[in-house]
Amino acid sequence: MPFRPHRPISIAASWSRTLGRFAVLLAFMALLLHRGGILVLPNTVAAVILASFLAVIVLGLSIIGFFMLWQVGAKGGHAAFSGMVMALMILGPVGFAASRYVQLPRIHDVSTDIAQAPQWIEEPAITPSWLPRANGDDPAARAAQSAAYPQVTGRRYDGAIDRVILAVRAVAQENKWTQVANVGVDLLVDGLEPADEAAEAPPTSTGEADPARAPVPLPRPDIENERVEPRPAFALIQYETRTLVLGIPQDILIRLVEEEETTFVDMRVATRDGDHDLGLNAELIRSFLLDLDVRLLGIAGG
Repeated sequence: MPFRPHRPISIAASWSRTLGRFAVLLAFMALLLHRGGILVLPNTVAAVILASFLAVIVLGLSIIGFFMLWQVGAKGGHAAFSGMVMALMILGPVGFAASRYVQLPRIHDVSTDIAQAPQWIEEPAITPSWLPRANGDDPAARAAQSAAYPQVTGRRYDGAIDRVILAVRAVAQENKWTQVANVGVDLLVDGLEPADEAAEAPPTSTGEADPARAPVPLPRPDIENERVEPRPAFALIQYETRTLVLGIPQDILIRLVEEEETTFVDMRVATRDGDHDLGLNAELIRSFLLDLDVRLLGIAGG
């Protein structure tokens, strides 16, 4: 009979696969429950940190499993490889987020106007948690933002404020933002938005005269004595949204100011939890203003 040497079984490799499955399940369920609105962000961060700690242990166990396979031919190569892959599935994204946490400034509130940031119409609801949170509108935070994101500035458009508001609302609708409140918008865009197609459709003709459809003459307007309300030259629109993948809540404020024949657009974006936005707020502002530039192509100014 051929001689078959006895191969020991690597316990470390076996545990790396088992513990790796638990760590991946913990991180995935935490993110899924947060995306569904069941688990709040601070608790999700705590669960992901715990999963990352377990992933480090899994990675160490898998290395031991590979070492035992190389040295004594212990069984467990597949288990060690599975544990290593599952550990990297967690440590890769967490490591990327940690690098942004270290490289980017510790701010959670970004505005295109660092001197006089737009003020919220409705103050966002902030729930205290174990994550530290400072005032995002203090001078030190604005100075850190200016140094890190010098390209995050407002836009001036050579157009009336009402037309720019329509473009702003269109881009916000494309991004599926939810409007929370506004100031001065209704007075500016009243009658400018396209009416419902059903309302614009002509009535079906039956060939018979309908007295109810007969036009009623209206009195001539008294232009000389009629009081004309001045059109506002200032508007605020507040939105809220969530990031696409992780579902992190973000509050958005857009300020429009008409100056002679131009309209200046400022933005303010803030996250609700923690002291660090990992660059998400500045990225949202850049993306929105780029889309607004495209929609208002040809009238963007400096």
